[in-house]
Amino acid sequence: MTTAADTIAYHRERSWHFLALVDDELARSELEGASNKLWGAAAHAIKAVAESRDWEHHAHALLQEAVYRLVYEEGAPPHLWGQYMIASAYHQGFYAWPPPADGIRYGKEIITEFIQALESLPPPSPSP
Repeated sequence: MTTAADTIAYHRERSWHFLALVDDELARSELEGASNKLWGAAAHAIKAVAESRDWEHHAHALLQEAVYRLVYEEGAPPHLWGQYMIASAYHQGFYAWPPPADGIRYGKEIITEFIQALESLPPPSPSP
């Protein structure tokens, strides 16, 4: 039986896994793949936090809602919203024209900070 802790650990591992694949994609000039890996890394980090709060996270809109709730309802650092918007742009880059390699390298720094910030958030308060 899979527990919430197992699911959270899975999403955290996947987040760092996708982030690690960005450089491989760049080395092969696979900009679409690198862009999508940045989004995947961010998405899994959000899923881990959402799972820890028992929030739905099976759609793009729900991931956006999770970050919104973290910032505007739980008081998480406001820069998380901007970092989420950057991550979302990399997702769009997969479907449209991907950013250049330097833009992806910059994005990797931003997404790394985003993941670290999400992982450093305090656990949710217990329900009364």
